[in-house]
Amino acid sequence: MFKEIITSKHYWIRVLLLALGFIIIFSLLEHFMEYGGIDFEAFLESRIRYGQWKRYLLSRIVGGGLYGIVMAYYFEIRKRK
Repeated sequence: MFKEIITSKHYWIRVLLLALGFIIIFSLLEHFMEYGGIDFEAFLESRIRYGQWKRYLLSRIVGGGLYGIVMAYYFEIRKRK
């Protein structure tokens, strides 16, 4: 059943959508909590200009990807039961 699920095209589409949603929501929440509102200049100063953009982007991609994989698998298991 595991192999059947992860080879499904529908599963990977769901992984992508869940990952993108997670990345957007998590990044917005983190931004509001860290900067107290919308402050693009402070974001650029702390995340982009000092070379941390690679780490920032990589953490979002890995975190979102893992979240998408786990949640999509959970939804597929629930759907098949």
